[in-house]
Amino acid sequence: MSPPLSVALERAIDERQRRLVPTQDLLHNDVPFPTADLFSNDYLSLCTDPKLRQAFLDKISQMPLVFGSGGSRVLCGNAHVHVLFEERMKMFFRAPSALLFNSGFDANVAFWQAVPQAGDAIIFDELVHASTRDGLLGSRARSALYSFSHNSIPSLRDTILRVLDAHPEIARGSATLFIAVESLYSMDGDFAPLPELVQLVDELIPPGCGHIAVDEAHSTGIYGTQGRGLVSALGLENRVDTVLHTFGKARALTGAVLLCSPVVRKYIINYGRPFIFSTSLSYATVAAMDASCDYIESEAGNELISSLHRLSASFEQKLKVALASTPPHILSPFPRNTPSGFPEGITSPIFPIITSAPMPLAEFLRSLGYDTRPIPYPAVPRGQERIRVVVHAKNTEAELDDLITRLLEWAFMMAEKERKEKSHLHPRELAASPSYASYASSIRAVGLSKL
Repeated sequence: MSPPLSVALERAIDERQRRLVPTQDLLHNDVPFPTADLFSNDYLSLCTDPKLRQAFLDKISQMPLVFGSGGSRVLCGNAHVHVLFEERMKMFFRAPSALLFNSGFDANVAFWQAVPQAGDAIIFDELVHASTRDGLLGSRARSALYSFSHNSIPSLRDTILRVLDAHPEIARGSATLFIAVESLYSMDGDFAPLPELVQLVDELIPPGCGHIAVDEAHSTGIYGTQGRGLVSALGLENRVDTVLHTFGKARALTGAVLLCSPVVRKYIINYGRPFIFSTSLSYATVAAMDASCDYIESEAGNELISSLHRLSASFEQKLKVALASTPPHILSPFPRNTPSGFPEGITSPIFPIITSAPMPLAEFLRSLGYDTRPIPYPAVPRGQERIRVVVHAKNTEAELDDLITRLLEWAFMMAEKERKEKSHLHPRELAASPSYASYASSIRAVGLSKL
């Protein structure tokens, strides 16, 4: 007889699989896929960059210590390299202070668990990252959590007014209203309306009683001068109170830095449990972060950022044209708008492609050598099932064109399958169904090779 815990856990896993939710065991290593990387968060293609690799090796070859520090930073793990790197981040981002973390997840949990106080309230975008949500649930303000509709300024306005009415101490200036958003959302690939958000906080919340926290995990390194992020690109450094930058995406490493006031920094050091009880980053990791920053801040890094934006804009235009003739339930680009106050022509490298059959599409692309993962319901709302394409700085136009061609090939096959299933329809209804000609015209419209 199986122990009751094993039975319960197996039942939960079986139910997950029954609902067709991707279920991992991680027993098999992913082998390198033969086609271009168009799905990871390696936005600047630095994970495999030989120059960055050599710069890192040169750095650690000159260091007396390269392994772990042997303890938490509040014990014996606060080394000179950690302090120097924080000072570099403070100066680079023009921030009041900076605090280094082992990961963005740790930073979000530490901040949201520790900083909001009893009597405060927290408003968060309904799509904020799981790390923020985990931190909120452990916060002293966890009884005063309010979500607003994703990227909706009207919803945020209504929520702020509702919170001020429910928490008069904030309106009187004796408590704080926190607002948590991400600058670029990884699943939808859209931008938070930061200029309007800041303006709304200034308009509705008493001075000093609003605290805006922006997670820049997916925008650091690819926006702003030398990759300083969207808050910097929008000129909002002095209007946003706390900013999180991570090193696991565009910067090709691990770790994170929280930009905040000196008092918030000191408070987290003494009250932030993920910070207090984690062994500090190894000297080699900090050296790698230094090397990555050197590279992105150089002319070579600027060229990578420019390439990423050029390719993203090109792919977006071609994808819209190519999918214009496909039935939306088979393939459609995720609709999104650039918020007011953003630089003209700004692009996102993240492209959700909506499909009613994410798992068959992912299997089809994987059979062609693409490292594609389906994102079905309930990971996303029903009707928004998708795959997620991510453009990288070292992709080529030919690689992007080939992916679009493969997407259209699959869409044609799905449409033909539906035509056969509808063969009982009246000939006039059948003639209205998508045809090969419509997909061929899509291919010609974007200048791709024929199927």
